[in-house]
Amino acid sequence: MSNEAQDDQNKIDYTARFLAMTSAALRLGESDEVTAKKKLEPAQEAAPPPPPHGEEAPEPWLITAEELEAIDREEQERQARKNARVKVKLEQPHALTELLELKKYRPKRGRGAGTEGAGALARLAYDLACRVLQFRPYLYDKDGKLPSQIVLHLSGEMVAEVLGVSENTVREWTSQLAADGFLEARPHYTTAKNWAGEDVTMMDGTLYAVRLKPGRNARLRYSDMKRQYRDLDADRKAGRTAYNAIQSAHQKAQRWAEWRAAEDAKGKHDPDAGKNTSGSSHSPEERVREELRQQLRRWAVIPGDLDINPVNSDSELFGDEGPTQGPRTVLDVVHSLPLLGLAHYSERAALVGIMGATLARALNDQHSRNFYCRLIWEAWNQELMGIPGLQALATQIMRLEIDRREWKDLRSPGALLASRMRAA
Repeated sequence: MSNEAQDDQNKIDYTARFLAMTSAALRLGESDEVTAKKKLEPAQEAAPPPPPHGEEAPEPWLITAEELEAIDREEQERQARKNARVKVKLEQPHALTELLELKKYRPKRGRGAGTEGAGALARLAYDLACRVLQFRPYLYDKDGKLPSQIVLHLSGEMVAEVLGVSENTVREWTSQLAADGFLEARPHYTTAKNWAGEDVTMMDGTLYAVRLKPGRNARLRYSDMKRQYRDLDADRKAGRTAYNAIQSAHQKAQRWAEWRAAEDAKGKHDPDAGKNTSGSSHSPEERVREELRQQLRRWAVIPGDLDINPVNSDSELFGDEGPTQGPRTVLDVVHSLPLLGLAHYSERAALVGIMGATLARALNDQHSRNFYCRLIWEAWNQELMGIPGLQALATQIMRLEIDRREWKDLRSPGALLASRMRAA
């Protein structure tokens, strides 16, 4: 074979091998593409076996009874975890002697010798702070730790009357306690209407920051001063002012002194009676201070809450001409709840209706009057069974009134009250 023929044969063999390799590569690529498509396609579930003869096939969206029970059980467990209460042990307040050295404030000479001096103001502020902490447990930290301080809104005039000193003396004592970081006080102002109906700035009380942890200094912050604590226009209209409270306490003490003098003149008064009972002081001045102390304890929890004209008996509510005067606010209902135990059984239903209507009107929930009446009836029925239901209801209503004043966006106070009563 010649060289030319040999070259032609080599070219033919090379071309044949190239075509064979190309066709093999194309076949391999097609198989890989098919395999990839199969991997991407979702796996088809095996068709369920056909139902027995004469029975209809179940719908694919139906669930079995076992699956339904499992779903209900899971939902109940979830609700139980959600409603589970985590009991946190609240830290008890430190003793006053741990927060302040009281001996240094005792005057050694002068008119105040032998008295507590500024320590009396410290003791009063500490007592009111502990009471606020009792009614407002949310002031504790999440782990039950004691807050470093408590801010109180009080009446400076009533504080001076309770301590039996002038307002200048109270300011002097406040400066002494502020130097040690136990107390800080400033006047608080709000906007109210004057006699001409114009909005003016008025003083509505005094803020006191009271230390509750050793080593901390009590401080009033800007947020404390900016916050509104009471509706001064509404309180003045209802007569809930410090002036009226002081005048009422003095009038009660004067009437008591006149009654005692009359009993002594008749020879019917026992000088030893009531010595061991609380609130049985024989001095009108002491009775005034004790009365105003109780008023301050009420004010500390809800600023402006004063029992100026309490309903002492059901004759005030049920006279010869029917109901003449009764509760008007939420706090009036709280003060009227004990009347259920004093009222005649034939008048009790009307009393419950009055209080229920007052709650519905005060909470802007007119269509739920029957609901509030039922709450009061349930509390009374608990009292008949020996359970303090009225006290629990009064506590929750007072707590609701606090939330209404601090929680401006509260839409349904009645629903909040019902929820708390169920949890109580």
